Amino acid sequence: MSCIEHFKSYEGITVFPEHQHTSCEILYLHKGHISIVCGDDEFHMTEGTVCMIPSCIKHRIVIHDTDRYLRTIIFLNPWTYTRAYYSDAIYNMLMGFIKKQPIVLKDDFGCLDYFDKIKQEIKANDIVSEDAVVASVTQMLIQFLRNSGCLDGAIKKSDKMIFEIQRYIQENCGEQILISDLADRFYISKFYLTHIFKKQTGMSPRQYLTLTRLTKAYNLLHDSELKVSEISVRCGFTSPSDMTRKFKEHYKVSPNEMRKHIFDKSKNNIL
Repeated sequence: MSCIEHFKSYEGITVFPEHQHTSCEILYLHKGHISIVCGDDEFHMTEGTVCMIPSCIKHRIVIHDTDRYLRTIIFLNPWTYTRAYYSDAIYNMLMGFIKKQPIVLKDDFGCLDYFDKIKQEIKANDIVSEDAVVASVTQMLIQFLRNSGCLDGAIKKSDKMIFEIQRYIQENCGEQILISDLADRFYISKFYLTHIFKKQTGMSPRQYLTLTRLTKAYNLLHDSELKVSEISVRCGFTSPSDMTRKFKEHYKVSPNEMRKHIFDKSKNNIL
């Protein structure tokens, strides 16, 4: 499914240092007790809770119950999703413009049912499955807005030019992208592009491009049998060693170590 970059259940202990990704992460905790740490704030999750981590928000996981840790994770691409359905309120939540922190909710609104519907459509994979996935994702995100107190801040208008620049980077990260090319494409100067991009996203266009490539590599390591060298080409890194160096700086493990650890610990009972 194009807007769902990753969807799987895990029960092994997987701990990463503080990191971020361009995808919006939705995590459902079936069993256990964990915390999502974001800066100085800590958000506790227990059995039957769900967390939405907006795009590019730095976070790490602390596991409090190592005997019981079963979770399902969805990585949602906001730019692919918004091609099918766009709402300022939902987009602002996904991008962290309303709350620059994770949103943790008790599942008293049927979130797990939405997960099941998405799973069924991914398995069906017919001509209308993507529409059904977008519909279930939209209904779930509406409940996040209504149950998290985010509606009051949802009317904020984001800079649509930055949105389109991010979309362009997302869709073309496998190619060489120069800041000058972006500036020419959107008819602005390189200086102004860098200024407004950093003001809205907190990072430079170059940093965002690297993070987009790392996120795509992370998902491909989970959901494909491509070699690291093939992933590096597909994600736009200059070489496998360039990808390995940047990946290790971000995740503190190499791509091969990541793949081995994930497949050793994964429980593939969703897909």
